Formats: sequence, C-alpha cells, structure tokens
Amino acid sequence: MIKQKIDKNANNINNEVDLLWNEFKLKPEILFKAKVLESSVYLTRRCNLKCQYCKIVKTELPDELSMDRWIEAMDVFESLGVRFVNIAGGEPTILKELPRLISHITKKTTMAHSLVSNSLFGETMLRGLVEAGLQAYVASIDVDDTAGSKEDDIIKAGAGIRMLEKLRAQNVPYLCANIVISAKNLANVVRVTETLSNKGIWVNLCPVIWGRGDKWEEVEEADNDYRLTRKHTDRLQKIAEELIALKKSGALILPTEQYLQDLPVYGTNLSWKCFSETTPSAPTRLIVDADGALLTCINMRGKVTDKYSIFDLKKEGLYEQFSTDWYDDAKSCKGCYWSTMVTAKERNNMLQVFKKEVLKGHEAKR
Repeated sequence: MIKQKIDKNANNINNEVDLLWNEFKLKPEILFKAKVLESSVYLTRRCNLKCQYCKIVKTELPDELSMDRWIEAMDVFESLGVRFVNIAGGEPTILKELPRLISHITKKTTMAHSLVSNSLFGETMLRGLVEAGLQAYVASIDVDDTAGSKEDDIIKAGAGIRMLEKLRAQNVPYLCANIVISAKNLANVVRVTETLSNKGIWVNLCPVIWGRGDKWEEVEEADNDYRLTRKHTDRLQKIAEELIALKKSGALILPTEQYLQDLPVYGTNLSWKCFSETTPSAPTRLIVDADGALLTCINMRGKVTDKYSIFDLKKEGLYEQFSTDWYDDAKSCKGCYWSTMVTAKERNNMLQVFKKEVLKGHEAKR
C-alpha cells in the first residue's frame, strides 16, 4: 500500500513514495469536490510502429477528435477535479498540434500531465513540447538489443534512450522509462531497470497484458514467445525480489513494493481488479478513447463507450450515472495487472480517506 498521512494543518495528503502525488496541486477545496483524480487519453489509435504486444492499433476509429476538441476535453477533466492526465496512443507525437495541447494543460489548467511516446519524433516536435512546458515524459523501453526481439521493439528502445537524454538536456522535470515485462525480456529486466535508474531515469514496470478487451487478440492467439504463464512464476519471483531490493536501496522504481511482490501471481493470471467485487465502486481512472468515447478500462470499449463521451460529463449529475453504468460494465472484466491502474486505485483510496476525514471534522464541529 502506498504510504499516506493526513496533514490536518494543511488539510492535505502527503505521500512519501508516490512520485507524482506532490504534483497534483491538492488544494483541499478541489480534492473534496473531485469526482476522480486521474485520467488517461488515447490521443490517437494510429502509430508509426507495430510493436508485437501492442493491440491498440487493432481498433481503428473513423472519427478521432480534433485538437480543439481535445483541448475542450481537458477543461472537462479540470471541472471534474482531475489532478493528472496521461497522454498516450497510438503515438501522440504523430499529431503536429500536440504542443498546443501540452501548452493548454500547462498554462490553462491546474493538472499535472505526462506524455507516453515511442520517441521517434524529430527536433521540431521536441522543441515544441519543451517550449509548451512538458512536465513528464515516458519512453517505452522494453528490451535492449537482444537476439530474437522484434525489429520495432528494438527501434523503440534505442530511440527512447536517446530521447530521454535529449529531454534531460532540456531540463524536462520528470523522465521515465516504461518496461513491459514479457517472456522475451525476463533475462534483462533487472539489469535494464538498474541501468536506467543509475542514469537518473524513473522506471515503471508492468507485465504484458493479453486477451483483454474489444478487438484485442485473445490469449489463446497471442504470441507464445511473449506471453507470461505459470511456467514463468519462479522467474518472476526472483525478478520481483531483485527489483524490491533495488527499490529499497534507492533505485528510481515507480511501482510499490506490494505491486512487485504480487507480480509473480497477477503477472501470469491477470486477475487483479480495479473495482470492488462486493460493493459498487467508481472508476479508478477516467479513460477516454481517440473518438472522445469513455472506455470501461484501458483495454475495453464496453457498453459505456456506446453511451457516453467525455463531453457528456459536463452535464450536472451525469458523472454519477456514468459511474453506475461503468461498474455494471466493469464487473464483466476478467482482470489485468497494469501498474498505472493499481497505483490509481491506491490514490483513489487516499482521496476517499481525505473526504472521510474532512466530513468527520465537520461533524465534530457541529
């Protein structure tokens, strides 16, 4: 569990290990009204690579949002109390107007943000992002130059390292590498993590996720070379122990120790749930597809996708109705183990703790 405490003098929540928590600008009046703390957007489903495990591009959407509409969507996030937006794809940097969106988030909202990219963009985009106020950059680096890796995986990893170095030179505040653990890179995960951390780069890790969601490949059809199964449990256990030891020694590893401890189990059976299986719960993270539709989760265009767009949530009371429908949708999910979702759930729990403490304080004063 992420460590937390209520600072009663500041009416705030201080987190001891969560890198982004202190960037959420957690004013108590915003927190108390917040519907959800985090959001993630697929700015586009299109990409200039075809990485083996990525199935986002398998779903083509006929009408993706314009940049003007995405800017409007950011304002909707702000009105809901969202503190952090993750911009992903597809590949967001293929959209030339991306710096305009980053600039809007930086200058016109109070939200923290991150950009996830395959790092294959040029100097013009680089300058535009830096000048727009890019706050956090996440490069996909899953492999080093190992035999048997797919060509696009290797291209992406090399480009990611180079881009992180360029952004460091431009003083971008937070630099992070995302490592998707698969059967192909088990031998290198710990070493690559340690190397990146020694360079001052934060590392996020999660297992490869197969067969979860609309138009994604089913697990039975997935490439056996990449899939994590029970036969990898012992190997994952050793990796988890080594990563935890690195984290305790000060390595820049984003997932919590608890997440890493559970990796051998959930990394192979993908049965972790972002919702309560006993009582109705609200979305852990608000996820918006490239056409503006709301997703049930990172992987799933469910029933709510046909019913709601991000712009519908501008209407009074619609978020509560969406949450009810979302929960009905989510209950059909078999699970995953995305580290971002696990962390988001813990942050959301922290939000609920804060609200209960505030309400308890008001009651005591009556």
